[in-house]
Amino acid sequence: MRSYLFLLILLVAQACTTTSEDGGGGGFGGFLPLIIIMALLWLVLLRPQQRRAKNRREMLSRLEVGDEVLMSSGVYGRIASFDEQTVLVDIADNVRIKVTRDSIAERITYHEWEDEGSD
Repeated sequence: MRSYLFLLILLVAQACTTTSEDGGGGGFGGFLPLIIIMALLWLVLLRPQQRRAKNRREMLSRLEVGDEVLMSSGVYGRIASFDEQTVLVDIADNVRIKVTRDSIAERITYHEWEDEGSD
């Protein structure tokens, strides 16, 4: 995907920088490739990154006591309690660790598969 974006940027830049034979070129024509490249970078790189950050903030704000989580260190656990910035996570029987809220990578949800074929 990124290689296609790079080729597209090169083609747009080349098409916008070529001048006619009379040497005329407007003042705005020189900025057009830069504007197009910035718009493409925003669409391909920045916008999805902002969306992922928003989804992560929403996930962290919806955490509740008893939720199973995966931490960025790879440790699974269940939330015992939390405050604004720290979370107490049970990782085994009688083993509780204190971590920052930002160290939680994702909330684990289990989907129960229903066997629709057996009636």
